[in-house]
Amino acid sequence: MPTYESVKFDDLFAGGVKPPTAIAVVVKAGSGVITRGMVLGKTTQLGESDLYAGTPIMVPVDSTKTDGSEEPYAILADVEVDATSKDVRAVAYTDGEFNRAALKFGGADTIATHETALRKIGIITKRVVK
Repeated sequence: MPTYESVKFDDLFAGGVKPPTAIAVVVKAGSGVITRGMVLGKTTQLGESDLYAGTPIMVPVDSTKTDGSEEPYAILADVEVDATSKDVRAVAYTDGEFNRAALKFGGADTIATHETALRKIGIITKRVVK
């Protein structure tokens, strides 16, 4: 885990009215190396027999898919996750106020593809002027 001194402000957040909610997730093997700000879609969740039952299994959101990942569910909080060859536990935000220019998407998707759906799940996007 990085120390406070090594964490740099990355412009992911855009506001401070409501602190974001973070949850544990699993990034599915085959997702590759993904970084903070990646919008994730939920394909399934860990079953009841698993110690962490109910934990969502996520991949980068991609509107061309039909496995559940076509709809945004959360935003990756971790700096980097390498899920190239194995499932990886991570942390993601399920709501909050985010800089729309800092969000990342799978496939050819853009903020315009998902902004309305993000708003419906409590993720508010804002334009940050520097």
